[in-house]
Formats: sequence, C-alpha cells, structure tokens
Amino acid sequence: MLVPVLAVVTAGTVAGGVSTAVAADNPNPTVIVGGDPRGIAIDPDGKHAYVASFADNSLRVIDTASRQVVGSIHVGANPRGVAVDPDSRHAFVTNYSENSVSVIDTAAGKVINTVAVGVNPTSVAVFPRDHYAFVTNYYGNSLSVINIANSKLVGTVPVGVHPDGVAIDPKGQFAFVTNSGSNSVSVIDIHTQKLARTILVGRAPQKVAIDRDGKHAYVTNFGDNTVSVINLPNEVGVDLVDTLMKVNNTIAVGINPRGLALDNDSQHAFVVNVAEGTVTTIDTAKGTILGSSFVGYDPDEVAVAPDHTAYVTARGDGVVTVIRPS
Repeated sequence: MLVPVLAVVTAGTVAGGVSTAVAADNPNPTVIVGGDPRGIAIDPDGKHAYVASFADNSLRVIDTASRQVVGSIHVGANPRGVAVDPDSRHAFVTNYSENSVSVIDTAAGKVINTVAVGVNPTSVAVFPRDHYAFVTNYYGNSLSVINIANSKLVGTVPVGVHPDGVAIDPKGQFAFVTNSGSNSVSVIDIHTQKLARTILVGRAPQKVAIDRDGKHAYVTNFGDNTVSVINLPNEVGVDLVDTLMKVNNTIAVGINPRGLALDNDSQHAFVVNVAEGTVTTIDTAKGTILGSSFVGYDPDEVAVAPDHTAYVTARGDGVVTVIRPS
C-alpha cells in the first residue's frame, strides 16, 4: 500500500523544484507548483502530472521521473479540473471563472482550442471510445458534453444542484455526476445524453471514482466525513439501474473528504480529507481503512500513476506531494 506523508517545504525552496527539507517522519518529496493547485491528472504512461494552478491561470507540467516542473501553459481564468486522453496527446482543463474548457496539445505545450461550456465548470472526464468529454458546471447545474474529435459542444444535460465531480464507467454506458447541493449522484446515459437515475448519497458529495471492472462507484461526502460505495450493474442495460444502482456500503474517513482516486488495479482508494490535511487509504475489497497520513495544508485532489505513485495537491502549501508505493 501507499503510505502518504508530507515533505516539509521551507522558505528557501524554489518554485518548480523539489523540496529538500525532509522531516524524519515525512520522507516523501514535494514539488513546488504555486498558484493554489487544485485538480491533477496523470497521463496514461505515467510520465507527466498536470496540475491546475487556480491563482496563476496556468497548467503546470511535472516530469514524474525527475519530479520537476518542466512546463507551464497559460489557460483560462481560474482552472479547476484536468483530464488527459488515453494516448496522452491532449489535456482538457476547466476554467472556472471563464466558463470554458481549454484543449491542450501536450506535445506542443500549448492551447489549441477553447470550448465554451456552462457556468463555473469544475471537473472534466474523457471517454475516448465515443469521443466525448464531460464537464460539470457548478452554478449551471448541468453537464456539458464536448465532442473531443472537433472540440465542439454537442449537448447540455440538466443534473442536480452544484455538480462537482464526474466519472465514466469503463463499459461506456453511464457518466456519474456528484451533486454537492442535492446530496445525490446523477447517472447520465452517455448515448442518449439523458438522466437515467438519481442516487441519494451523503451530505455535500464532491468527487466520484469507478473501479476498473465497473462494479462499484466511490463518492466522497464532504459533509458526512464518509465515502459512499455504490453497486453498479455487471451488464449493459438501462433497465438494470433501478434494481442494481444503490449505495451498499458507507465508510467513515477523515474530516471533509474531497479528492478521490483509485489505483489502476482498484485495490485501494485514496481519499483527501481537507480539514485534516490527510489522505486515507481504503482497502476496497474489504471496505476497511488501512491508514491515514498527513499530506499538507488544505489538500484538494489526488491522482494515481500506473506505478501506484500518488500525487496530491496541497493548496495551502502550493505543492504536489509525491507519495511513493512501499
């Protein structure tokens, strides 16, 4: 399992570098990114981490081998969420205060398109098989659908109040949207772009992640200090949602859980507890807590690379903490 700990950052560290100040009980490195880091994504080959720098209107690019910032791409106003397509050619960034998504050519390191979406976009998820990107619009109470083949807005789906997180099941049938103001998850049929089901979860749900087999969805409940585990259908078919899509377990975690990610074999879920500055590790098979460790002040989101290394944004420190597997 991963043991999340934080390397201490001193006033002498240089932006874009690696913190060399390490406390005895916090041996992991931290990469200084600055600018109120929020969303983070790892490309499928694990070579780069992309970090939304909210205050700097930039996307930081971290080389995971050297743990150095190797690029900074100017995007729209107050970027919040990031996703990368499976061939690592494009990154998609939600610009919260500009109501848009920046489409980035990762090889060229520049924005190649900007797509207007709804009001205050937060999260984005990519489903390449049908060439879709899905974007939650926090104050628009909607989900924007982008055709990633031509960077065009092709649909807007009403969801609950204050949608935040979004994830797509690996079967490619449903998108799951957490509605922080409705205490619910909206299940959207990808192909019809219509609401298929609403699932009640805990208070103020934030982020959602789905295991690689598409059997369970995990939701962080910010107001309840819990994670909801939702059973998903094993077969494709909208007629199955009424009987199979429901919360089957609730796991107590830290205070104000927000960020959430699964490792690529879905054996562990990593939950960012904002008020505690910790990450809780869950054994998904048993539904039990393996441990919680300090990761920085005001942490926000987490992403896990193919080699099981986790990367956590800490807004209060302006860093990304690198948590190596052990």
